Amino acid sequence: MSQPAARLLYVGTYERDYPRNALTIAALRRAGFDVEEIHVPVFERTRDKTGGFLRPGSLVRLGARLVLAYTRLALRLIRRLPHADAAIFGYIGQGDVLALAPLTRFRGRPVVFNPLVTLTDTLVEDRELVRAGTLPARAIAALDWAALRCADLILVDTPQNADYLVSRFGVSPARVTVVPVGADDRLFQPREMAGTPAGPLRVLFYGKYTPLHGVPTIVEAAARLRGEDVRFEMIGVGQLAAETRALAKRLGLDSIDFHDWVPFAELPERIAAADVVLGIFGDTDKAARVVPNKVFQAMAMGAAIVTRDSPAVREVLQHDVSALLVPPADPEALADAIRTLRDPGRRRTIGAGARAAFLATGSIDALADRLRAMLRPVLAQRKPRAVVREREA
Repeated sequence: MSQPAARLLYVGTYERDYPRNALTIAALRRAGFDVEEIHVPVFERTRDKTGGFLRPGSLVRLGARLVLAYTRLALRLIRRLPHADAAIFGYIGQGDVLALAPLTRFRGRPVVFNPLVTLTDTLVEDRELVRAGTLPARAIAALDWAALRCADLILVDTPQNADYLVSRFGVSPARVTVVPVGADDRLFQPREMAGTPAGPLRVLFYGKYTPLHGVPTIVEAAARLRGEDVRFEMIGVGQLAAETRALAKRLGLDSIDFHDWVPFAELPERIAAADVVLGIFGDTDKAARVVPNKVFQAMAMGAAIVTRDSPAVREVLQHDVSALLVPPADPEALADAIRTLRDPGRRRTIGAGARAAFLATGSIDALADRLRAMLRPVLAQRKPRAVVREREA
C-alpha cells in the first residue's frame, strides 16, 4: 500500500499572487505534495512598497493588520498542524516566521522559510529607503537575523544569495538551498512573435523601477539609439518611475512609450509583441546576485533577452547562446546589444537557447524536482502526524 503524500502547510500573510509564492506552491503540488494554504491577506493591499509604505502612519496600520492576521493564523495552525508534516512560510514572511514558527516547532513540525530576499537587502542596501547604520536599519537586520534562525531550511533563488545569507547573517550553509525563481510555463509559453524585420525594432521592459533594474541605463541607451528606428515600451511604477520619465523628457526622447501596470495575464502578449526583452542593468550588489522573474518569463517564451552580466545570471544563461549579457550600468553596451538583435535569425537563435535553458532550470517540472529532493531530508525529521480521513473545512 502506497504512503499518503506528505502534507505541507503554506502559511502566512505572504503575497499570494507574487510569482515566488504562486510558483513554489504549484511546483510543490507538481512534486506530489499535498499543499494547504493557510493565508490571511495583508501585503496585497499595497502594490508599490516604497517610501510611502514606510511612513509612521502606514507602519502603524500595518502593525494592527498583522496582529489581527497572526491571531487568525495561529488559531488555524493549532487546528491544522497535527495533520501536517511541515510548515512553509512565504514571501514576505519575516514577521510571520517570528510570530508563528514557535507554534510550529512546539508541534514538532519542521519550519521552511521561503523569503526570496531579506528586508535588509531590499530596504537598506538596494533601495536605500532606510539609511544604513541607523536604528531602524539595525532593527530590520535583527528581524532578518531572528527569522532566518527560526527556520530548519531556507529557500533562496541563487547560489550568490545563499552566500550572502551565510556571510551577512551567519546562517549555516547546511540550512540554505537554492530554488530558482522560474516562471509559470502554463502561462508563459512560446508563441508566434509579432515583430517583423521591416518594422521598428520593438524593445520591452517591465518591472517595479527599483535600483537593481537600472532603468536610467535603458533610457540612456534609447538616447544613443535615437533615429535608428527602435521603439521602447516600459511598463511599471515604483521608486524610480518619476525620475526615469523625467530623464526621458530631459533627453527629448519620443521613442519610449511609458505605461503603468498591466494585468499579469497580459504580460505574455506584451513579450510576444516585442523583438527584444530587457532584464536588469543596475550596478548594486543585489543586482549581481539575482535572476529576476522577468528574465525567466522571457526565457519561458523563447524571447531574445538582453540583461546585465553577473555570476548569478551565468548560472542559467550563456552569453550569445541564450541571451546577450552586457556590463551593468553601461548604456553604450546595451545600445550595441540591441543593434545586433536587428537580425531576425539571431533573435530566433538566442530565443531558442533561452527556452532550452528555461526548461532545464526554471520550469515548474524543474522546480518540482528541486523541491522534492531538498524537502526529503527535512521531512524525515518530523514527528508523525495525526491521520484523518479527509481535510477539515
